[in-house]
Amino acid sequence: MLRSRSGSGGGDRAPDDGRGVDGVDGDGDRSDVQFSGDLSDPWVRALRSAMPPGTVDLDGSELPEGWEASDPPRVLVLHRATLGALEADRLREARQGGQGPRVVLVVGRHARYHQVMGWSGLVDAVLPEATARETIARHLGLVGDRAPGGGGRRIAVASGQLDLALMLEDVLAGAGYRPTRRAEGPSGGDEPWVVWDVPVLEPDWSDRLAAAAQGRGVVALLGLADRDRVSTARRSGALACLDLPVDPDDLVFVLDRLTSGPSARSGSLRRRRAHGPHRHRARPEGVPNPVLEGKPKG
Repeated sequence: MLRSRSGSGGGDRAPDDGRGVDGVDGDGDRSDVQFSGDLSDPWVRALRSAMPPGTVDLDGSELPEGWEASDPPRVLVLHRATLGALEADRLREARQGGQGPRVVLVVGRHARYHQVMGWSGLVDAVLPEATARETIARHLGLVGDRAPGGGGRRIAVASGQLDLALMLEDVLAGAGYRPTRRAEGPSGGDEPWVVWDVPVLEPDWSDRLAAAAQGRGVVALLGLADRDRVSTARRSGALACLDLPVDPDDLVFVLDRLTSGPSARSGSLRRRRAHGPHRHRARPEGVPNPVLEGKPKG
């Protein structure tokens, strides 16, 4: 039933970025997380590489019957391109009486809305695949209590929707940041960071993102965040991509990681590999790309 643990080598694993959970290199053997997904898919490998050392990979395209009996995990992560009724029944049986593991479902591009709704009562969190890697550590419950964050760091908020902009300002201010609303767009102001509600229906959005990313770190909020849009945003220079409607806790988690990582403090200039199977340009000095933070040079 079990294929391999993280770090055991083999062609199925995505390259290890060395970041571990919460931006810290992991040591030791954590076997309280199990993962099931198609590791021949580079996006699934990217998700898998963001999970902690010791995560156990399960064989097969579906959970095998009785999978939880011998070694029940604390957390189960499922990546599924489609959602089947048989697997839902097995998961329902495993979770009877509230005794089963915490389940995080990462939904692929072919899953239908009615299928997701049918599974929603069986899982603890549902994440879209294109942005799941940004926040999977938080949803695994392996991140400790948040230290007083924000540190008064200045962040621009750019959105054409006033209600969303005000909500984002409230969330960031409550997390210890100093947000400023910039109605003129993602390049307005001199804040070193911007959270941008990207108008993905406008044909020049990727050019505007690229221009903003020349001088500041960009967190892109994407409506209908699929693989193509996330790839385009990454190539254009976004340091992180989240889907809309955004979970406020996810946004704060990502910003804390981005603004307090080692390269954010040292101001080092690095070239990093993009989220997913594409690449993007090197960041301006002082603006890190933490997605593959800690990967050795060379």
